[in-house]
Amino acid sequence: MDGRLVGLPETGAATARTTTRPGVGVDMDDREHASGGARTDGGGGTDDAVAATITERADAYRDRLFDLLAQPSVSTTGEGMDVAPGLVVDVLADAGLDAERIETERYPLVYAERGPVGGAGDVAGAGDDAPTVLFYGHYDVQPPGDVDAWESPAFEPTVRDGSIYARGAGDNKGQFAAHAFAVDALLSADAFPDVTVKLLVEGGEESGSAGLREYLRSQPDALADVDLVYVADGPRHAVAGENGVRAGVPTLMYGNRGVLSVQVDLRTANTDLHSGNFGGPIPGATNRLVELLASMRADDGDGVAVDGFHDGTAITDADRELVAAIPDDSDAIRRELDVDRLATADPYYERLLTRPTMTINGLSGGYQGEGMKTVLPARASAKLDFRLVPNQDPDAVFEAVRSHLREREPRVEVAKHGTFPPMKTPVDTPMAVPVRESLATVWDEDVVELPVLGGSLPAAYFREVEALADVPVLVVPYANHDQGNHSPNEHLDVDCFENGIRTSARVIRSLGSH
Repeated sequence: MDGRLVGLPETGAATARTTTRPGVGVDMDDREHASGGARTDGGGGTDDAVAATITERADAYRDRLFDLLAQPSVSTTGEGMDVAPGLVVDVLADAGLDAERIETERYPLVYAERGPVGGAGDVAGAGDDAPTVLFYGHYDVQPPGDVDAWESPAFEPTVRDGSIYARGAGDNKGQFAAHAFAVDALLSADAFPDVTVKLLVEGGEESGSAGLREYLRSQPDALADVDLVYVADGPRHAVAGENGVRAGVPTLMYGNRGVLSVQVDLRTANTDLHSGNFGGPIPGATNRLVELLASMRADDGDGVAVDGFHDGTAITDADRELVAAIPDDSDAIRRELDVDRLATADPYYERLLTRPTMTINGLSGGYQGEGMKTVLPARASAKLDFRLVPNQDPDAVFEAVRSHLREREPRVEVAKHGTFPPMKTPVDTPMAVPVRESLATVWDEDVVELPVLGGSLPAAYFREVEALADVPVLVVPYANHDQGNHSPNEHLDVDCFENGIRTSARVIRSLGSH
């Protein structure tokens, strides 16, 4: 490619608005893309053909994933971020999508689409009622961390014991690539339905999603027809079996908790002092900081005692029913983590998924060396995060926290380090039906449904697009529950990767028949 958008070949093969990297990956153009993309029925013959295609091409898909994994793309440091977007464009184009790079003030996004008629990206001929699904993912990854803790180098993908080991294998390259390979399989099997498939892959999820937010704030026309936002990110839920060992299960979530990250800094004097000569009348920064943090905890030791913190929080009866149906494996989790007792007597998943939290991530101040030093510290700092539930506003929570601390200590400095808003889709959305059915069919297991993901995702930012204000956003993780994302030896089980492709393909076909 010469960097210009060129006409689509008659075979329906995709075009890429980037320069192709020679010698990268495997050749996926041996398949004949369907140029018509007519809807096929839901009979077992077509489904079997798609399944057979995925099995036949599994090695090619894994090799192409290895190309993505071998390319560093660390958004927090910038390592590899000049090359990675072009590679993502190439991979999506090879899979039959019309892909382009979208520049932002931070890192580029990659947008791709495949319509049902006339080849990649041609959505004009789709029926008026043809649904559109937007798959979201991110190509940036966490830094490797301690390189000596990796059994194999972070950017040299390796299959070991049935898992793909590499930074970004599960978070999130293996998951977003599954959607693209599903498109390839459907085209190869002449089974692409009357559905428009779009992918939006950002490059800054691990560092605040600034580029994604910039793009969404522009109210892009490309997203105006989306009927479902589908997020495959994070690990699958795990349930303890009869032997007490937790194993991943197919998982459907209707949103995610938000997060507010805060730093608190306190200076009580202009220098560290002798604790014997000054301790008592002169306040120590470490003592005072601990007191301030404790003032935000409720008397039960679990809740948050900050005026305004809980404004807007609520849980629906439908969410309560969903939480009550989650298998209770809290004893297995406690044993697995070597925890003597849980922090609350409330049911584990009710506490985890329906109420906000305050976590002290780290404390610093005073003397930390060997032995003793009788010092009265002049400075102390703490890093905190607040996990937020739907309807909590991260900015309002920050103001409440800052006001609480400054009312008690005027010299305290409170800084906001980052936020992701919470997001929630009603659990009775009709769009959950084809997703639930696809998961159950592919995995041949009951699907566990959670009202929200305990962690945080930038999915709520899609609500900033006026056309998507009421569009369902579903979180459907494909990665194994023990993927170790953000840790050394991150890995994606091969069966999770391949079943992710099968799930995306079946969801796309199911949307075409609902």
